Amino acid sequence: MITEQEMLLFIKELGHLLRNYKECNEELLKQEIYKEILLLSAVIYDGEGDIH
Repeated sequence: MITEQEMLLFIKELGHLLRNYKECNEELLKQEIYKEILLLSAVIYDGEGDIH
C-alpha cells in the first residue's frame, strides 16, 4: 500500500524525470530516463486505489 505522502513524493519525482527527459540530449541516457518514467508511472497508477 502506498501512503498519500509517498504518492506525493512519487509524483514530484515524476516531474523531475519528465524535465530531465525533455532537456536530455544524450540518447542512451534519455532512454534510461524514459524507462524510469514508465516504471514510476506504473507505481503511481497501480497505487491510486491503495492510498492509506
